[in-house]
Amino acid sequence: MTTFPQVSLVIPVYNQVHYTKQCVASIARCTDVPCELVIVDNASTDGTGEILHRLDAKVITNPSNLGCAKAWNQGILASQGQVIGILNNDIVVTPGWLSGLLRFMDKKGHGIVSPAAREGRLDYNLEQYATDFVRRCAGASRATIYGACMLIHRKVFDRIGLFDEGFSYGGCEDVDFLWRATKSGFSVGTTGAVLIHHFGMVTQEAIKRMGQQHYPEANQSHFLTKWKRTVRGNWVHRRWDDLKTSCRDRYERVRYGHALVERFG
Repeated sequence: MTTFPQVSLVIPVYNQVHYTKQCVASIARCTDVPCELVIVDNASTDGTGEILHRLDAKVITNPSNLGCAKAWNQGILASQGQVIGILNNDIVVTPGWLSGLLRFMDKKGHGIVSPAAREGRLDYNLEQYATDFVRRCAGASRATIYGACMLIHRKVFDRIGLFDEGFSYGGCEDVDFLWRATKSGFSVGTTGAVLIHHFGMVTQEAIKRMGQQHYPEANQSHFLTKWKRTVRGNWVHRRWDDLKTSCRDRYERVRYGHALVERFG
């Protein structure tokens, strides 16, 4: 029998209660490994708080919207797990997702792992689709992470620290963390042995509607100051990254029948 490490799942939320309910319900239904659930409410005003306090979860309620990095860090500091999941509230997981990611982490020795994802509307049978996807793509992997759902071993935080709270609200903090982790010697990976659904950019769009229109520019400026380049880099970096991404996606579709991250309308 496989022995898994203790796991904590950290989910920051800001309004969008219907997405949060779907996310938490899928975790309750599909998670096959005992875990601690930590939810950080960034001052939601749509009834999210009332829903959260009915759950079997540790709930942290902030008086104002502190943004993703600060909320993630609050959840990490309040968690007990040796492995910590950082999840968006607009994802839906599938059966066996957590054990699949833990096996991948253990087998490859990665410090950070992510599942494959289908993005867009949830207008299909997710569990049936996931079963076929995993059957085809279980052997596929990428040396990158998917920011909407990451499992991070605590030793990564012990070595490089928490998320940089200089990034406000949402954007660039996951890339910054990835770069710091890989620079410190940790390997990372996304596996086709697990699939989730991601509605996509829900929290960020909610923040924009709230009136915080300039957070991407502020985050990009902070990233540039810190790394002496932008996330996408100069024209040569962008063209090279786009070419690599296109070739990788094309190879995955030919080899496995799917790309590990697929976007639909």
